[in-house]
Amino acid sequence: MKVLILSEYLHPQTSGITVRIEYYVKYLRKFGHHVTVYGPTDCPTADKKLYSIPFYFINKDMRLCLPSFQLYKDIIFQKYDIVHIVGPNILLCTILLFLLCKLMGITVCASFHTNSLAFFKEYCPNRVLFKLTEWWGIYCQYYPPIWLKIPILHPENFTDLKVCCNNFDQGHILSTGIDTDLFKYSPNFIKNKLVYIGRIAPEKNLFRLIDLFKLVEDKFTLDIIGFGPTDNALKVYAKEKQVKNIQFIGRIDYQDLYKYYQSAQAFLCTSLNESYGFTLLESMSCGTPVIYPKCDVFQKLYKPYFPQLEYDVNNDKQFLDALKYIQESDVHLRESCRTYACRYSWETSTKDLLSIYEKLLTNHSKKQP
Repeated sequence: MKVLILSEYLHPQTSGITVRIEYYVKYLRKFGHHVTVYGPTDCPTADKKLYSIPFYFINKDMRLCLPSFQLYKDIIFQKYDIVHIVGPNILLCTILLFLLCKLMGITVCASFHTNSLAFFKEYCPNRVLFKLTEWWGIYCQYYPPIWLKIPILHPENFTDLKVCCNNFDQGHILSTGIDTDLFKYSPNFIKNKLVYIGRIAPEKNLFRLIDLFKLVEDKFTLDIIGFGPTDNALKVYAKEKQVKNIQFIGRIDYQDLYKYYQSAQAFLCTSLNESYGFTLLESMSCGTPVIYPKCDVFQKLYKPYFPQLEYDVNNDKQFLDALKYIQESDVHLRESCRTYACRYSWETSTKDLLSIYEKLLTNHSKKQP
């Protein structure tokens, strides 16, 4: 199969979308498929580079790409079986790419991976500005593929289309994977060490994380790994609260993250909106239990298996109870976390993606005269 993947989310970026696309490309090629990747200029995975600029408004690690003549030329002449456009995109004019693919008779699909409306709401406290952002998201991002009948791919817990587009329930579900070879199980950890790994950003609710850790700072240590737009503000907040035993470690290479997961007794999460939450699954793959807040995604994924680790993010007692449960548990809890994570693999997830591609190609060929 000859595939073109267009993505603004590639290494060295660190988002969950990036992780997903990087592993898809890796395994598609491993399975013998010809994959061409278009992406930002600073991304090694991109075979063809698009001019890009950092998105300073939200995350300078994220790059916004502009379309190129070479991209249009490749779509016209390279005879791809399928073109996969990863969204959301702001400057790429994807509606023109959709139209070009349909004109050329090429099977094209769009994938959306993050709850953009909940994400932008954290960055747009001004109601008017958020409404403008919401309008852009609905009418420029989500409606075009629906109007043009472009197949939509999304994780099971993606909600934007259901919220925006009359309870949209169509599309193809993308399964999720985990690199269990990279995030290896370890029975060894540092007692009373806690860890957070992820973006330092408003949607992660990390000021509440500081407040919760303040309750146990005399007995525990906390490592915060990551970076983002609220990095400095969070450090100032921790200093104002005079929090002890906390380290802001900053950015760590993805290949080295497992060491920090393995060393901790528990992983702390305070997010209220997630499409999936890869870091929780990575932590569990290393055997490290996660203390997760009540939200739709986590209740669906983890509550049936680890109900004692759930807490209301605004309830101090429930947080302390979950932490106590981990302290009093033996090695079987860590083994159970690893067993749960091993249900997922990027190899299986990529095979599922290939099945979707094949289904789309079959449906497309049936529609051809």
